[in-house]
Amino acid sequence: MKHPFLRAYGLFLLLGGVTQALLWLFGAASLEGFKDAMLVTSLWLIPLWWQPQRLRTLSALIALMLGVSALPGLAYFLVYRQELTQSLMMILFESNQSESKEYLHNYFSWWILLALLSFIAITMAYWRTLQPATLSKTKATVYTLLVLFVAFASPLKHMVHGQWFYAYKSFNKHFSGVPPFQLALGYMNYQQQLDEVNQTLLTMNRIPPLSQLSEQAKPGPTTVVLVIGESTSRLHMSLYGYGRDTNPELSKIRHELTVFDNVYSSRPNTIESLQQVLTFADQRHPDEYKTKPSLVAMMKQAGYHTTWITNQQTLTGRNTMLTTFAKQADKQYFLNNERRQNAYSFDEKVLDPFAESLDDPHPKKLIIVHLLGTHMKYSYRYPEKFDVFKTAQGLPSTGLDKEKIALINSYDNAIRYNDWIMGQLISALKAKQQHSLLVYFSDHGEDVYDTAPHDFQGRNEAAPTLPMYSIPLIVWHSDNWFNAKQVLANVDTHGQYDNADLIYTLADLVGLSFDGFRPDESIVNAQFLPDSILVGDPHLGKLQTLPGTKHFPDSEVATWNAGLTTNN
Repeated sequence: MKHPFLRAYGLFLLLGGVTQALLWLFGAASLEGFKDAMLVTSLWLIPLWWQPQRLRTLSALIALMLGVSALPGLAYFLVYRQELTQSLMMILFESNQSESKEYLHNYFSWWILLALLSFIAITMAYWRTLQPATLSKTKATVYTLLVLFVAFASPLKHMVHGQWFYAYKSFNKHFSGVPPFQLALGYMNYQQQLDEVNQTLLTMNRIPPLSQLSEQAKPGPTTVVLVIGESTSRLHMSLYGYGRDTNPELSKIRHELTVFDNVYSSRPNTIESLQQVLTFADQRHPDEYKTKPSLVAMMKQAGYHTTWITNQQTLTGRNTMLTTFAKQADKQYFLNNERRQNAYSFDEKVLDPFAESLDDPHPKKLIIVHLLGTHMKYSYRYPEKFDVFKTAQGLPSTGLDKEKIALINSYDNAIRYNDWIMGQLISALKAKQQHSLLVYFSDHGEDVYDTAPHDFQGRNEAAPTLPMYSIPLIVWHSDNWFNAKQVLANVDTHGQYDNADLIYTLADLVGLSFDGFRPDESIVNAQFLPDSILVGDPHLGKLQTLPGTKHFPDSEVATWNAGLTTNN
């Protein structure tokens, strides 16, 4: 790297890209972040091209700016092996002074300070090798235009079409992980999304409580656990008959579980699905979360101390609603602060906070555990020791190419790791020997080349398939659960159920009643009526019955939704 401009670029990339490179090398993130750093770093060459004779001075000033803004992210990586994001800013800003001191006491070590000082020394030594250069104005102009075009091509494409929101989103995506934009954009995004959370939270907290809420008596201290999975299709679970052994742990305790095998999500995306599952909203009444209490609010009204433990991304544009639900709880654990979903954040992170929450002395507890589950990219969802499925053996479909087989294998490995996580959670709950209940479901399913002609992977609400919506619903309870003999002993586990109505089932399981309770929407109630599984965006006013499920006549739906189509 003899050319002075290339040497200067190397200095800037060292400062601006070191954290992204380390994240990739240590398997904490994909290579995308470092690619962005390479692109954004090229912008700092522009002032050097126009004043090449001052290359050393300008490089020193730029390096100082990059270094100051890069050190917090580098230090955070050295401690946590994670990227500094706006989600972390929420946690840092909302920690009190004593918590901050505790973090410093627990995690600060002299080797980190030595590493940072060594990094500074290396960059200073590198800078000393830089020499002034020469460059014609013509070349400076050409190089500048070229770099600006490449760096801003994606935002400019949206700006040309007047799509300012997407232009900013594109800019944010590529620049927010690179100093000095990392801190500035991170703080701006934090403030913007925090405002959205607070506004939504304020609105939800103004909703009147449930009328005439009452609860059946319990024999002692009670713990209710709600585990929310992610992108987990029951069609890939051996507990439900899948040909591969993806559920060795749950299969060991099959006799302790109530396994519902005909349950579906109403939406194929996390936010839209949970916006119904965790509230009284459903496909027929999609906005009722705005006027009726959430599941968390209902349980708090019943006197339960609520804890939210999540390994999902926090305070991102898509997850603002989930953060709002979490903030309704009395206590939160935000464990996944990655900027991108395609980063490692194993669900075993939830185990320690879960154990801590079980030890909480409150006599009535609700613990919600939101897993990252089997979300794409599947190979990022499990440690290496769970890389079990490596061939086509056991796959229900034949004739798949190597790429499809590899993807299915990684999905099944993620299912198996998820099974281990569930086993750990149930074991920890069982060990407390308390009056306790655990309910597990997934927000939605996933089509992993399951549907003929086996050429689609993912979810598409416009072209729904059974695997996209087929989810597990599993209940475990302690031997002394107060109403197990009444609601679970003879329950029909094969009834077709829309999981958007889970709030009624949970209320039944916990023994809650209130004005407006609908026993026909609770799958454990003797008055339960099977649901038509209506899919599609309810705000577009046109739904259809999920292909492969049974349609039940419903004049209310037909009246409300004139565009309803059926598939019998």
